[in-house]
Amino acid sequence: MPTDTIIRQGDCCKLLAACFYEPEKDLFIQERLCDNLADLLTENRNPGAARAALTMRSHLLATDEETLLVEHAGLFIGPFELAAPPYGSVYLEGKRMLMGDSTMAVRKLYRAAGLAPDVAEAPDHIALELEFMHFLYMGEAEAAAKGDRDEAVAYAATQAHFLLNYLAPWVPQFCNAIRNGTAGGFYSSLADCLEKFIAPLAHRHRMTDATSKTEDPHACGAAV
Repeated sequence: MPTDTIIRQGDCCKLLAACFYEPEKDLFIQERLCDNLADLLTENRNPGAARAALTMRSHLLATDEETLLVEHAGLFIGPFELAAPPYGSVYLEGKRMLMGDSTMAVRKLYRAAGLAPDVAEAPDHIALELEFMHFLYMGEAEAAAKGDRDEAVAYAATQAHFLLNYLAPWVPQFCNAIRNGTAGGFYSSLADCLEKFIAPLAHRHRMTDATSKTEDPHACGAAV
C-alpha cells in the first residue's frame, strides 16, 4: 500500500476516534472534522463512508451542542443503562461484560507496542482502539518512508491481528446499537461511517492473510 494511503487511513482512524469523545460542536466545525474525514475517505476510494461523513456534517450543523451532549451520554456514558456501550468486551464476550479477557488482551497489545494510555476508560473503548490503529498506521508509514521493510511489515501484521480479532468483529453490532439507540442524525451517520470504513479494511486484511497462507502453508499469522 502506498505510504500516502497508509497515512490517510491512519488519519481517518484518528478523526473517527475524536467523534466518540464528548462532543464540542464549535471545535468540530472549526477543525472541519467531518469535511476532512470525507476528503480522506474520498481520496482512499471509500465513497460510501465519505457520504456518511458529509451527512454527519449536515446533522452537526443542524443540531445544538446540548442535544449532542445528551445523545452522547445516552449512548456511551450513562448514568443509566447505555444504549450502545463503546467497549469491545460487551460484544465479544456477551452478557454486557466489561474488562473481560478480550480487554486484557487489548491492553497487552498496547503495552507490547510501548503504549500505556493514561485515561480512565477501559482499553477496549472504541476511541482508544481507533487511536491504536492510527498509531500502527503511522508506524508503518514512517518505517516505509525510511526504507525499513521489516519494521513496516511488523506494524502491518499487528494492524491485521488487532483489527481482525479485537476491532472489526464488534463494530457492526456496536453500530447497530447506535442506530437503534438514538433518533439523532449525527451519531447514526457516525455509525454508518465507522461501519463502512472498517468493513473494507477487514476484508482486505482477510484476503491478504488468506493469500499469504496459500503461498506459505506453514504461515501461522502475526507474532504479537
